[in-house]
Amino acid sequence: MAKESLKQRLDQLKDHSTLQLTTLGRKTGKRHRVTVWYLVDGDTVYLVTQGLKRDWPRNIMKNGHADLDIAGKAFKGHAKQITNAKQVSHVKALLNQKYWLAWVGSWLGMAPEGAFAVTIEG
Repeated sequence: MAKESLKQRLDQLKDHSTLQLTTLGRKTGKRHRVTVWYLVDGDTVYLVTQGLKRDWPRNIMKNGHADLDIAGKAFKGHAKQITNAKQVSHVKALLNQKYWLAWVGSWLGMAPEGAFAVTIEG
């Protein structure tokens, strides 16, 4: 049996609503775990936040470490903030398609403050 590609493995998990994200503290280096919404597009996982001053985005901006647990499946990755307007717009569209609450929020002028692309290792 052929080994599944990363895209195939992520495609099976894309409809779950949340994942467990583990970052490394920017000051302490300790592991911090939070539950966040996520999006899958091909072999990339996107994370969005309403506040860039929260600990997990600040940790990612400092060191990029992002371990993901999606429905019991573990992935190691490196996250990077997205600043390109076209990419941010694409992520917002994916967000509005997946989460009805985000879609409603977009009508009320609410939008994510930040977005991150996670490149999965291996």
